[in-house]
Amino acid sequence: MKLVVKRTAKVLFYILLALVFLGLAFVVALESGFLTAFSSEKFDKNRLVIESATVEMYDKDEKPVNVDLKEQKKADFNEINKETIDAFISIEDKNFYKHHGVNYKRIVKSAFKNLSKGKFVEGASTISQQLIKNTHLTSEKTIKRKLNELILTKKLEKTLTKDEIMSAYLNAIYFGNGTFGINQASQRYFSKSAKELSLSESAMLAGMIKSPKLYSPITNPENCLKRRNVVLKQMLLQGKIDEKSFNEASSQGLNLHQNKSFLGYNTYYNHAVDEACKLLHMSEKDLLIKGYKIYTFLDNDIQKAVINQVDNIKQENADCLVVALDNKSGGVTAVYGKSDYNLQNVYRQPGSIFKPIISYAPALEYGVISPLTPILDEKICYDGYSPHNYNRKFSGWVSAKNALARSLNIPSVKLLNYVGINNAKSFASQMISLNLQDNGYSLALGGLTKGVKIVDIANCYQAIANSGKMITARLVKSIKDKNGREIFSNFENERRVMKESTAYLLTDMLKESVKSGTCKKLSGVGQNIAGKTGTVGSTKNDGNTDAWNISFTPNRTICVWVGSTKDKPLPKSITGSNLPTTIAQGVYSNIEKDNEKFIVPPSVQELDISALDLSQNNLVLLAPPYMPDRYKVKGFFAVDNIPQEFSKRFDNIDDFSLTGTIKEGSIELTFSAQKYLAYDIFRQNEDELIKIATISNKQGDTTVIDNAIKNGNFYTYFAQASYLTDATAPPKTSPHIKFYVGE
Repeated sequence: MKLVVKRTAKVLFYILLALVFLGLAFVVALESGFLTAFSSEKFDKNRLVIESATVEMYDKDEKPVNVDLKEQKKADFNEINKETIDAFISIEDKNFYKHHGVNYKRIVKSAFKNLSKGKFVEGASTISQQLIKNTHLTSEKTIKRKLNELILTKKLEKTLTKDEIMSAYLNAIYFGNGTFGINQASQRYFSKSAKELSLSESAMLAGMIKSPKLYSPITNPENCLKRRNVVLKQMLLQGKIDEKSFNEASSQGLNLHQNKSFLGYNTYYNHAVDEACKLLHMSEKDLLIKGYKIYTFLDNDIQKAVINQVDNIKQENADCLVVALDNKSGGVTAVYGKSDYNLQNVYRQPGSIFKPIISYAPALEYGVISPLTPILDEKICYDGYSPHNYNRKFSGWVSAKNALARSLNIPSVKLLNYVGINNAKSFASQMISLNLQDNGYSLALGGLTKGVKIVDIANCYQAIANSGKMITARLVKSIKDKNGREIFSNFENERRVMKESTAYLLTDMLKESVKSGTCKKLSGVGQNIAGKTGTVGSTKNDGNTDAWNISFTPNRTICVWVGSTKDKPLPKSITGSNLPTTIAQGVYSNIEKDNEKFIVPPSVQELDISALDLSQNNLVLLAPPYMPDRYKVKGFFAVDNIPQEFSKRFDNIDDFSLTGTIKEGSIELTFSAQKYLAYDIFRQNEDELIKIATISNKQGDTTVIDNAIKNGNFYTYFAQASYLTDATAPPKTSPHIKFYVGE
């Protein structure tokens, strides 16, 4: 056993000795420049200066997209204060002014730590190496890239002074949110130039570059604050600041003063770059270094209209995002928002805009309803769930179309119950991701565990507008490298998520919302528009957290979300039917009109329905050919869900009777008339039969007075009813009534 241990130790010793020898050989080769010939990358001093901090981007017409970053001025070394430089040196490379570009001791220490952990947990890059990586190389973790980094770093150190390297480094650092360089970061977060940064501000910027998302002062302020204090602590330990300065700086808050005119998170550029990064699995910095060009679906006219409407929002504390889609391609033609947060991947509660997706569309798809189907709006309780309408009133019998237009809650819950929660979720999941925990009836009102992404719910309505075919919404059309070679092309991943008939019937119902319902503000923009609104109240009932308007024409879909990402909700007066709908109205009014019409597909038929049976008996019955037009209502039906019965309303005439009283010099006759009938009133006296009146198109109790009577005579009266049309029903005669008029 001892012999085995001795042999193992001896082997490890020789391995370690070999590694040390190889390491020394590598250092000698690197320092002597021998490895230069093995580098696939060439050092270019001009690349140290990032002329533009934006990736090249083009609109739908392949015209360059002008991205105004407000502050692209580079900071000279003498314009950067010493505290800022000390902050970056303390946390990133404390021996910057001592080494010659590569810190071998740090590399060895990092290597042993990574080996002990069995994975890559710590880097060993100096500021000089980071500058090379930020300007010449991508972020891929390979031996080849690391070798190129070391070789180019040595060339850098021989070409530039330490101060020049520091200046170039600070101007090339990525600070998140499309922000490159110390001057741009200073303006972005503090609305000041780099030379005006305080100790606390300098430490914050130095701390966040390790992970701009994790240490973002906007989205992760607590992490950012802790990281800033780590930087300050290192500055204290390295003698860069004294105890008093440390205590003062570390006791301060982040004290952000964001430049609102600066390029924000919620612009088309940022969303497109974010999408491109995900498509290519690389960072924004790598996109910039490689010189990639992004071709998008951006429509500048729509984008300008959206920006104008959002920028004119006066409501305090209101965040907003508007997304416009092209229905045929799924391309995002405009996106713009107003928020301190990146709203692209934020989940929000959808409220009533979810009703068409989870309740009405499945009910149409499975033949449970047609747009004219009557639904009783009444008090209900399903498994202990007893919802109420927004106005806390019930409307009685309403058509499905009217219920959706008015955004009534009870009908939506009833439809979910009729279809079944599992069936409805299965249907909706073809369009949007749902949480497994979303299994209650609150689904019908948009009550979701996690919520929805704004662009995802807009995509659902795009599918409705596109005859039931969904194309995943995307900003990026294609990506090319700096030589013009296409490395990504957006393919239309079109898939059917609902029947064509379902999409058209739902569109027809949502058009009613614009005509007479909660989207009525859109009725005056002169286009064929369908839409839906939604409002979500806070759990404390002290305001609203989300307000929506999603509308579409045959060619475009526009989604407007207004809400609060902060603790304070919006006023209760902000609902989907006002501010979001007003924004949508402003966008439609300032872009080219979509003059196309929604085409009725072969799978849908328009039929005449008996309005009498619908209004009086809540029955959807076909109108017979002889039914007068005024008693018909037209409705759309899927060909596989057409009513099978005709109205018998005009097949027979209901029994009716006359009543009468004798008054001085006259006889007054009364009966209950039906509007669609004609009544001939007859008087019979001995052998004489006279028609004394004809009553047509009256509804309800009707009176006829006979003044041509004489005392001492007997009189008999009756009425004969017949249809005011060519109905086959025979006339109906009332029972006779007799009177004697005395002396």
